[in-house]
Amino acid sequence: MKIEIFNFLKERVGSYCSEHIQGFGGWLNGKILSLSDEGDIELAFEIRAEMLNPMGTIHGGALASILDEAMGMQLFIKSNNDEAFFAINLIVDFVKSSRISENLIAKPEIVRIGKKSANLRCNVYNVDGQLVAHGFSNFHKL
Repeated sequence: MKIEIFNFLKERVGSYCSEHIQGFGGWLNGKILSLSDEGDIELAFEIRAEMLNPMGTIHGGALASILDEAMGMQLFIKSNNDEAFFAINLIVDFVKSSRISENLIAKPEIVRIGKKSANLRCNVYNVDGQLVAHGFSNFHKL
């Protein structure tokens, strides 16, 4: 586990990622809900107007990005200091639609970190605890 990153994020539980992450991850603006002593993170994402499709529900690409961001952050925390990964695939099952101003809760989980790759999965729930989407991703170690 990256202890320095873990401690940095642990102090920021309850804060939004745009305060300390640049680029697309900052734009998604997840809120750190919890970070366990084992490094398991839970994030909340508010659906904004620019995340919607023409039907007024969250765009599949936005939801896939939430899954990708949560899994990437989880892997970043739990990998060793000298390790860096990039996603090589993303498989998403969309289960339930969500609308503007709803909050989605992402719960990523490491399946395995190997010598050259890592495998993760993530579930995204609405605030009522209903599954909205789940995904799997494989990461390659640089």
